[in-house]
This record gives sequence, structure tokens and C-alpha cells, in this order.
Amino acid sequence: MVDSDTKVPFNEAAFACIDFETTGFSQKSDRVLEVAVVIVQQGQIGDIWTTLINPGDGKALGASHVHGIRKEWLFQAPSFAEIAGDLFNSFDGKVIVAHNVNFDLGFLRAELSRAQLLPHGLLFPNWDTMKAAEFAPKETASKKLSDVAKAFDITIENAHQALDDTLAVAKIISAVTPIIGDSVLFNTFEAPRKSHQSGQRTLRPTLS
Repeated sequence: MVDSDTKVPFNEAAFACIDFETTGFSQKSDRVLEVAVVIVQQGQIGDIWTTLINPGDGKALGASHVHGIRKEWLFQAPSFAEIAGDLFNSFDGKVIVAHNVNFDLGFLRAELSRAQLLPHGLLFPNWDTMKAAEFAPKETASKKLSDVAKAFDITIENAHQALDDTLAVAKIISAVTPIIGDSVLFNTFEAPRKSHQSGQRTLRPTLS
């Protein structure tokens, strides 16, 4: 665990890149259906982890034509509460990164709160890859993930699948690391001490 008072420069920090696929946009009423985490440090992509998540309440899946998740895939998937400790372990000592990070952190806090696993005052040091547009070698058409990725010549194989979107975020972090260098400093995430790793995960089936 990293001392929370220690500032780490961008080019030395470990980043936990994340993406959630959800039933909708409301953190109060919608739920997480899939999560992926990809670790990046010093521009190198490391551990990769993903799972489908069963919201457990029979809720409609929302825009299935966008995220492609089917209800029958979720029957054996773990709940968010069951994998919360796995997420905490992945985040420990790292900076959390997402594209439009406030969206993902909002759902993270909502799901942890719903599971009564959000300690009071827990901080999530973060960086948003929307900022990477400032460092792109090409002009970006917008700050959407697809456009920022394209400006770095990064291809998203299957957009709106948690793992593919997270890999794009991780590759963007790799690309900007030597550019940003030590000009940005971070605190890092400190996981709750009683976090339990379940080791559970259910992968999205490969469709022919």
C-alpha cells in the first residue's frame, strides 16, 4: 500500500484504467453490467481483468444494441458486491483512469454505497483521458473516446465493450506518458484494509 501523502509523477505512477458498461446514465437508478481494469505503468500495459456483473434485480438491460450484453449471460455472473474487493485490490496504490472519469466514478461510488462497501471519506485519485486530446499528435474531432483514440492511431476493436474500451484508454495513457513526463503529480488510491478478493468473474461469450 502506498503512503497517501506521497506524490507520484505521471511517468512513474501506476494507473488502473477502467470502464463500466451500464443499463443507462443514471447513477441512482441504473446499474453496472460489466467492468474492465487494465493496469499501466511507465507506459507499459500490465494486468488485465474483466467480468460481467449481475445486477440481481431483474432490471432491464437498457441499450443492449449498444453494449451487446444478453440477460442469459448474467445468470452466473458475480454481483458488484462480490467483486468489490477485487476492484479495490486492482486500484490499490494506483491512479484511477477512465474516459469521462466522473461517469465511471459516479457508478463506482453508487454501486459500492448500494452494497454498503463505501467507507466514509474514501478518495479516488484519478485522471481523465479526455485531457489527452491536448497532447494528441493529430487534431481531435471531439473529446469522445473514439476520436481521441483515433488521434493517437489507436483502434477500438469492439466499442462499448468494457475490455475493448479500457484497452483503448490504457493505450492512450501509454502514448501520453512520455509527453507528460513528471509535470503532473498524483496521490494514489489506498484500498480499505478489510477488502476481500473473491476471485470471481464471468467473461462475455465470444460470438461467431
